[in-house]
Amino acid sequence: MGNKTKLLSTVAFSDIQQWDVKQFFLVCVKSNYKVEKLGKHLIHQTTKIQLSDYPDDEFVILGVSNKIGMFDASVEKGKNIKQKYHLVENDWIAYNPYRINVGSIGIKTPELKGKFISPAYVVFSCKETLLPEYLWLMMKSGFFNQLIKDSTTGSVRQTLKYDKLAEIKAPIPLVNEQRLILREYHDTLTEADENIKKGNDFSDGLLYEIQSKVSSLKKEKKENATTTPSIMQTISFSSTKRWEVDYNLKEGRLETIYSSMKCNAYSINQLKIDLLFGLSVKASSEQKKGMIPVLRMSNIVKGEIDYSELKYLPLKEAITKNEPEKWLLKEGDVLINRTNGSKDLVGKAAVFHGYEVYTYASYLIRYRFDSTKVLPEYINIMFMTPLVREQIAVMRRQGGGQYNLNSDEIGAIMIPVPSKPEQEEIIRRYYLTRDGANHFYDKAKQLKIEAVTTFEKEIFT
Repeated sequence: MGNKTKLLSTVAFSDIQQWDVKQFFLVCVKSNYKVEKLGKHLIHQTTKIQLSDYPDDEFVILGVSNKIGMFDASVEKGKNIKQKYHLVENDWIAYNPYRINVGSIGIKTPELKGKFISPAYVVFSCKETLLPEYLWLMMKSGFFNQLIKDSTTGSVRQTLKYDKLAEIKAPIPLVNEQRLILREYHDTLTEADENIKKGNDFSDGLLYEIQSKVSSLKKEKKENATTTPSIMQTISFSSTKRWEVDYNLKEGRLETIYSSMKCNAYSINQLKIDLLFGLSVKASSEQKKGMIPVLRMSNIVKGEIDYSELKYLPLKEAITKNEPEKWLLKEGDVLINRTNGSKDLVGKAAVFHGYEVYTYASYLIRYRFDSTKVLPEYINIMFMTPLVREQIAVMRRQGGGQYNLNSDEIGAIMIPVPSKPEQEEIIRRYYLTRDGANHFYDKAKQLKIEAVTTFEKEIFT
C-alpha cells in the first residue's frame, strides 16, 4: 500500500466525533488562500419569535429553491400558530439540515422584501472577515458539496447540524480578495445576460419578420401596451365567456389579432386530429430495465425538445391492452405546456422528432394535426410568435401560483394557415436564420458555466 493510509488503523476514542466511517476519509482541502474552520467566521443565529407577538407584521416562511439556491417568498403564515420561528435577516444564510447535500442553501438578500422566518432551518450570519455572498457561492460549489457530504451523518436522510458545519475547513481569502473574486464572477454573469438580451432581440426580430408573412399585427409601443382600460365598462351578459374582469377587459384584443390575419384562419381544434393529456406517473432519474424516457415541461426550451435532463418510467404505464401505443410519441407530434409557474412559458410548444420510444408527463398535452392542411413545424413556429403569445396572454388563468391553459382554451387559439409551400418557406426561413439567436444563447450558457467553474477553481486547487 506504500504511504497510503491503511484501512485498519487505531483511532483514539476521544477523537471520534461521529460514528460514521466516512469521517476518516475526508477530502483534503487545498487552496492558495488560508484554509480555516468556518466556525471562526460565522455567528449561529438562534433567536426565535412567536408570530402572535407581532399582530401588525407580515412574515414569510422561507423555502429554498435547490436549483438557484435562493429563498422563495411566496408562502405566508397566519398568526394563530403557537410554534416559534427563527428570524432570518438580510445577508444571513440558512439551510435545510436534512437536505443541504442536494443544494438546499439560501441567502436572504436585501432585494427580497419582507420579513423572513424559518421553523427548522439552520440560520447563521457572517463576521466581518467573510462576505455572505462569497460563502453562499462557495457552499453551492461542487467541491464544497463533497465536503458537506463527508460531514453529514446518516444515509438516506443526511443531517448537518451547525456544530458540524462550523468544523468544516474551507478557503477564506482576505475580504478584499473575496471582493475581487466576486467581481470577476459578476462580470462574467453580466456578459452572459448581455448575450441573452442579444439573443432575445435577434429572435424577436426574426419572429416578427415571419409573422409579417401571415399577419399585419404590429409590435405595440410600451406606453400603449401598459395602458389599462377603465374597469367601469358595460359588458353584454350574452357575450361574457369567463367571469374574470381581466379577461373581459382584454378580450377586445383578440378581435384585433383575428382581423390582422392575411390568410384563412383556423382554430387549433379545427386543425387537430387528436389530443391527449400526459401521464401522471412518478418518474425516476435512473433508467432501469423496461423503462422509457418521459418528456416534461422543462424539456421544452425555446421551441425545441431538450433531451439533456431526462426522467424515466415503466413502459407498461404508457400503453394499454387495447391501445399499445396510447401515450407513446410519434414523429411530428406537437407537445404544448398547459401549466407553468411562468406566465411567459405557459403554452410553450415543441415538435417531437425521432422514432425512439418516448412518452410525456401530465403538464403537457400531445396534439396531432391534419398534415394535409398544416405542418407541425409551422404550428410550432406560430406558437412562438406574438400573434399566438398574445392570444395565450388573454386566455391564460392563474391559480395556486401557476398559470394554466385548458384544452378548450388552447383549442380556441386561431392560426393563419397559408398554402403548404408558403408554410414550408416559413419553416425554411426560420431554421436558416434562428442560429443567429442560438449563437448568443449558447454563449450565455457557456459564460454562466464559466462563472461558476472559475469561482470554484480560484478558491480550491
